[in-house]
Amino acid sequence: MKLADILEQVAESPRFAVDDGVAILVEGERSSSIYVLVSGELEVQRRGRGVVRISEPGAIVGELGLLLDQPASADVVAVGPTVVHELEGSDEFFARHPQFMGYLAMMLAKRLLLVSTYLTDLQDQFADSSTTLGLVPTVLRELLDTSGSDIDAGSEREPDSPY
Repeated sequence: MKLADILEQVAESPRFAVDDGVAILVEGERSSSIYVLVSGELEVQRRGRGVVRISEPGAIVGELGLLLDQPASADVVAVGPTVVHELEGSDEFFARHPQFMGYLAMMLAKRLLLVSTYLTDLQDQFADSSTTLGLVPTVLRELLDTSGSDIDAGSEREPDSPY
């Protein structure tokens, strides 16, 4: 399935324009929707910092909060005029379009592969480090040992940490 196929499947879902700077997802707030980008650009921000910009029509945001039944892990903000489809209460949509869920699983698996590959590279680079980067092997081991039980992705660091 390609991103163009995603747009075709969501064509009957509500579509709306989002003005520049308006958030469709807010970090820490729950949402019962996922969004599919039609046109424009979205920026994913964590703790006020831009993480990634998304501009490919058919891209999906909000899936983590919906699938994990957790508050949004980031803000998703329109950069310039943007148009999205909203899939609210997605269970009915998923039942009608099971291939969408397959695509979503594949997309999440690809992200996991990229992140775990990156973390493994960090582990190799800093395994013998006596700095905090030497903790990478421990962090990686803890991430990969998670069995899917309750996940708390929050940081335990102090906001005003001196380091």
